[in-house]
Amino acid sequence: MTPTLPPGASRRELRKAVLRMRLEMHRQELRHEILQITHPLQQVREYGQRLRKGNAPFLLTGGALALAGLLGRKRGWRRWLRLALIVIPLLRRAQHGTRGRSPLV
Repeated sequence: MTPTLPPGASRRELRKAVLRMRLEMHRQELRHEILQITHPLQQVREYGQRLRKGNAPFLLTGGALALAGLLGRKRGWRRWLRLALIVIPLLRRAQHGTRGRSPLV
């Protein structure tokens, strides 16, 4: 933004123009800094949106069940297997088009 000055501008008008230019430059610097600071947050938001669109719910649930099975007691693996057999069809149904409805209905 370049201020337009008449050819015979006074010192006062020139000072005002310089001040406006400094304020505009400072505003642009602040905007740039804010964009740099919020960039990681924007990346996390985009990553979350990509996860919701893809196979992520299915993979995350499978990973969580596998981790729980590995970290849990060895005698509880049948319970985790039973739970996985219940959850997998629900997730597939939810993934393949129950838009607007709950996958549990």
